[in-house]
Amino acid sequence: MLDELAAYKLMERLGIACAPAVALDAGIARAPALPFPYPVAVKALSAKIAHKTEIGGVVLGVGDDAALLAAIRRIRDAVAARATDIRIDRVLVQPMVSGLGEVLVGYRIDPDVGPLVMVAAGGVFTEIYRDRSLRLAPVDLAIAQEMIAEVRGLMPLAGFRGKPMGDLDALARAIVALSQLASMDGPPVAEAEINPLIVLPAGQGVVAVDALVKLMV
Repeated sequence: MLDELAAYKLMERLGIACAPAVALDAGIARAPALPFPYPVAVKALSAKIAHKTEIGGVVLGVGDDAALLAAIRRIRDAVAARATDIRIDRVLVQPMVSGLGEVLVGYRIDPDVGPLVMVAAGGVFTEIYRDRSLRLAPVDLAIAQEMIAEVRGLMPLAGFRGKPMGDLDALARAIVALSQLASMDGPPVAEAEINPLIVLPAGQGVVAVDALVKLMV
């Protein structure tokens, strides 16, 4: 599995925009100058952790230098207590990003049918709605748009009942881009997931703020 920073590099290679991110030594005693303003998200950075929130590896809304150092200590302590075989040497720091909605876009190799791409409502809504759309990968733009329309949890992003329109064109392009893992050169990817992919207002794009990539073994 790739760590999150390496996963972002792969997403950017595919043409998917990612939130700015920097890696910091988890043992720092003084907060460095960050290339973006507070508040920030702080996450454990390890190729051994697939779901960081489950072991206390994420702190959101960190507002200043003192809180940043406290968040790093909190993450190190939480991971040490819940995953004794993992040592956190680095953390990932990102600006907090907000938009009109959150989407999950995923890719995996199914042993029976081959490469698949998926779209679903992201964040906490992934578990609530449990509706998704699947296609064989890679897909083109028209199919990606069909997939978005099939997910009821994404209806608010289409301007449902007067809500502001999300950038569904950019979302469709991101689905197409991730589906290209099926034919991309390089180490074969067994599974990839962006959750959440933040959808911004129409014309402003989408931004990945978490990514997971597992390579074929």
